[in-house]
Amino acid sequence: MEQGFHAVPTLTLVTQVKEQIQRAITNGELLPNQRLVEGEIAQKLGVSRGPVREAARQLEQSGLLISLPRRGFFVRQFEAREIEDLYELREWIEAAAVESAVQRATADQHQLLRATHKNLIARAKSGQQSELIEAIIEFHRSICALSGNARLLRLFDEMTVEVRQILSVLGVNLDETGYPVEAQESLLDAIEARDGRRAGKEIRNLVAQAGKEVMHNYRRRQAAAD
Repeated sequence: MEQGFHAVPTLTLVTQVKEQIQRAITNGELLPNQRLVEGEIAQKLGVSRGPVREAARQLEQSGLLISLPRRGFFVRQFEAREIEDLYELREWIEAAAVESAVQRATADQHQLLRATHKNLIARAKSGQQSELIEAIIEFHRSICALSGNARLLRLFDEMTVEVRQILSVLGVNLDETGYPVEAQESLLDAIEARDGRRAGKEIRNLVAQAGKEVMHNYRRRQAAAD
């Protein structure tokens, strides 16, 4: 009987193209409402238009692109309500993660989380925005991982695709000035003390503050455009 699996190389190529387009959106190389020129991207990547088109369809499903009839794919423009909803969802997900982490995390996992936080502080002092954003996401992801719930972690990963794009598009400038290190350390103390109420309050405050900063930048960008 003849073996199949002939589609694997194509799927791998589509995945690679998708990752490059997604990186360009995240890095701000492709801006909101900008049209995705399939032929130009295909030429740059040395591939045909087929993988580019399929990658664009997948990115549309994940919410980074939109398609308009007879016009093609465009980078999504986030509205204020969408951003507010996203950060509200972050609060719910991370509060649930913390509640579980307080009960399940081991002493060794506590130490690993402390190490992740030290890396975040170092990145904040470096002044490298892309590294700091990734360190912040990794810190919050580590907390979600301590929940022991794989589906919750998957939800967090899906959500951070949009978070990265929003931070890049709005030009949110993060640095060590006024950074909530004390609040983060208080959160870690609460997790280690297995104080679920306090840990839940700390994580909600952290995410809410991040959402306020993003909305401040959104309104500033909108005012400049007007």
